[in-house]
Amino acid sequence: MFERIALYCDQFTNTNYIPVLFVLGFYVTLAFNRWWGQYTSFPLPDNLMMVVSGNVHGTDERGRLLRRTLMRYANLSSVLILRSISTRVHRRFPTLDHIVEAGKNNSP
Repeated sequence: MFERIALYCDQFTNTNYIPVLFVLGFYVTLAFNRWWGQYTSFPLPDNLMMVVSGNVHGTDERGRLLRRTLMRYANLSSVLILRSISTRVHRRFPTLDHIVEAGKNNSP
């Protein structure tokens, strides 16, 4: 079966047709660029955490709660985004009620 496929593809390697390697390379480049674009556009909470911890001042209870609340919202937004693209996260949080319940369990 492999030899028949190889012989069939060999028909398209002459100069009368678009080279198969060129088309394959074009497809791989498109697929990789799409994946890389999605990967780089996903907001990670780490950078936001650094900005929040550096700019929201206060060693008292109010400052601590404000920083914590901001990061909880950032984590919530990450979970909401990941639910739409990750089956593992969607299984862990199938509904918004599951997210709310997880947040209640982690509150002091």
